[in-house]
Amino acid sequence: MKRTSISIFGATGSVGKTALKIIRENKDKFKVNVLTSNTNVEKLVDLANEFNPFAVAIADESKIKILKEETASNDLIYFAGQGGIIEAASINSDITIAAIVGLAGLKPILESVKHGGNLCIANKESIVAAGEIIYRECEKYGTRIIPLDSEHNAIFQILEGNKDLEIRKIYLTASGGPFYNFSKEDLRKVRPEDAVKNPNWSMGRKISVDSATLMNKGLEIIEAKHLFKTDDDQIKVLIHRQSIAHGIVAFNNNALIGSFGKPDMIYPVRYALFWPNGQLEQREDIDINILNDLSFIEIDENNFIALKLARESVKRGNIYPIILNASNEVAVRSFLEERISFLDILVVVQESIEYVSKSIQIRSNHKMKVKDIFEVDNEARIKTDEIIEMRH
Repeated sequence: MKRTSISIFGATGSVGKTALKIIRENKDKFKVNVLTSNTNVEKLVDLANEFNPFAVAIADESKIKILKEETASNDLIYFAGQGGIIEAASINSDITIAAIVGLAGLKPILESVKHGGNLCIANKESIVAAGEIIYRECEKYGTRIIPLDSEHNAIFQILEGNKDLEIRKIYLTASGGPFYNFSKEDLRKVRPEDAVKNPNWSMGRKISVDSATLMNKGLEIIEAKHLFKTDDDQIKVLIHRQSIAHGIVAFNNNALIGSFGKPDMIYPVRYALFWPNGQLEQREDIDINILNDLSFIEIDENNFIALKLARESVKRGNIYPIILNASNEVAVRSFLEERISFLDILVVVQESIEYVSKSIQIRSNHKMKVKDIFEVDNEARIKTDEIIEMRH
C-alpha cells in the first residue's frame, strides 16, 4: 500500500511534535518527506535520524554545518536560511503541515500550495494577513486547506457533516486564559512566566500570551472568515472555561451542532492527517461525563480590547489585519523580553494600528500582493518598536 507523504514546516514545535507522534504510531501509512526547524538544530538532527526524510531545512543558516555533520543519511538533501525553507516547500508531498509561527510561514505556504495535495494549516497569522491570496492560490492549484487549530478544525468537521445546511452563526470558544476575571491591579503584576501557563492547553509561548490577552481569539475571528467564507458578523466568541466544546455552529434549521472532546491537539491533527476517511481503526473510550457542568458565556466584545481591535481590523480589511498581526507579534515578543508590561501589549497594538495606518501609502482600494503584505508587515514592526521605545 502506498504511504502518504508528509512535509512538516515547524517540525520541532508543538504541532510538529504532535504530527510526528501520530506518524510514529502509523509508519505503515505515512512517510516523511520534509522536516524543517527555525533554530532547534539538535532536535531536527534527532528527527532526521529517526524518520529518514527526503530533505531537511534549518532557517538559521549558521547551524547548517551541525545539521550536515550529525545526520546519518548520505542521501539527505539540505536547505538553509529562509530561502532554503521556501525551496523545501517546492518538494511535492500529499500533505503539508504549515506550523511555522508568524508571517515567516507565508512564503513556504504559497510555494507548497503550487504542488497540490492537502495543506494542513496551523499558521493563523499567514491567513490573517494574506487569507485572500492563499485561497486564490489554492483554487488555482487544486490545494485543499484543512485547519489544524482546535476551534477551526472543530468547525470544519461540523460543516463537513452538514454541507446542505445554511450557517447562521459560528461560535468560537475561548478558555479566557489564565487571567480571566483578574482585576486591573492583578494584571499589572503579571510576569511572562505567568502568561505562558494556559489552564487547559499545552502551547508555545507566543500563542499562550495571545490566549491570555484574547488576541488569539481575535485572530481566529479573521481566520474563520477566510476559512469558512462567512461574514465576520456571523462569527461569535464564547467564554468556555472547560475547553471541552471546541466549536459550535448554529444552522438556519434551528439546530445547534457542537464538537466536544478533551483539550488535546492530537485530535484535530489526527483528523487532518487521515482526512477524508478518518482513522477508523482508532478506538478510544469517550467518557460522557466530560459534558457535565459545561458553561458558555456570550461576551460583550467592547469589554475586550483584543476582540474589538480584531473586529475593527477585519471590517476595514486591506492593510489593517496585517498591522494588527505584526504589531501584536512585536508587542508580545517585547513583553516576553520584559520590555513592556502585560497591560501594555494591547495598548501598543492599538497605538500601532492608528500610527501605521496613517503613515502607509497603500490605499484601501489597492489589491494587495505578497510584496505589499511584507512591506506593510515590515513597516508595522518598525513603527511598533518605535512606539515601545518611546514608552521607555
